[in-house]
Amino acid sequence: MRPLTALTASLFLTALEALARPSTFADRALRRGRPFLPAPPLAGETPTPASKVAAAAAAHPTVRSSNWAGVVLPAPPPNENFTAISGTFTVPTLAPSPYAAASIWLGIDGWSTDASPAPGAGSGQGLFQAGVDCWVEGAALTYNAWYEWVPDSSWNFTDFAIAAGDVLAFRLVATSDRRGTIDIENETTGQKVSHVLDAPPSPPFSNPQLSLQTVEWIVEDFYWYGQVPFADFGSVTFKDASATTSSGKSVGLTDGTIIDLVLSNKVRTEVTIEGESTATVKYLPA
Repeated sequence: MRPLTALTASLFLTALEALARPSTFADRALRRGRPFLPAPPLAGETPTPASKVAAAAAAHPTVRSSNWAGVVLPAPPPNENFTAISGTFTVPTLAPSPYAAASIWLGIDGWSTDASPAPGAGSGQGLFQAGVDCWVEGAALTYNAWYEWVPDSSWNFTDFAIAAGDVLAFRLVATSDRRGTIDIENETTGQKVSHVLDAPPSPPFSNPQLSLQTVEWIVEDFYWYGQVPFADFGSVTFKDASATTSSGKSVGLTDGTIIDLVLSNKVRTEVTIEGESTATVKYLPA
């Protein structure tokens, strides 16, 4: 998040009073996506080998995060880069709440930007992503499709209608480590939108280019004037999930790592990989 100016400080106070979703480009720019944030170990945790979570962990490596839930491919095949990611999901209905939100997205990089790069990998610390923010205020639902190249701000697609139950198909292609294309189709309505996005300038940003070493299918408890209350989205299933490498090889979820979200010392999601191209993120109550 950028340092607060007098203007943004005023907006900050207004937002706290109103506690409402961002509705303009200026508001949206203050909602900054974040790379994966690890969660600390749970206090007093005891193993539960009979649980579905434990069974999933036995089949796939599992880690915990304080902002992400979903699946990551943590490395491409040897001597390759990831160049594209695709997948579909059905926009969920959120349970009524005074104010809560969640974001569903696909992205390239952002998983381990502080790790030593693999041989042949770039040194970028960017995250190229696009998705949908889901908001509930009382019983009112709002959905916004967006795109972002972290560490820069995120922006809404305009005039792209989304409703609960719509099936959305995403494809992101990194044409280089500093440029990417986004294609989204609402398969329910037939509407499509595309965008070409460049990495933010350096300076002022440090190493904003991509390293092209990870891809993700994520439900996020994102930050907007602090971390938003996590919405009850029921479950989100990513289908037709795949990544493409620099040699043109298609890679599925078989070697994926599961990410479960932890908030206030409680696991709040249950993630399962159900096949080569399908994974489900289930909401767990506090």
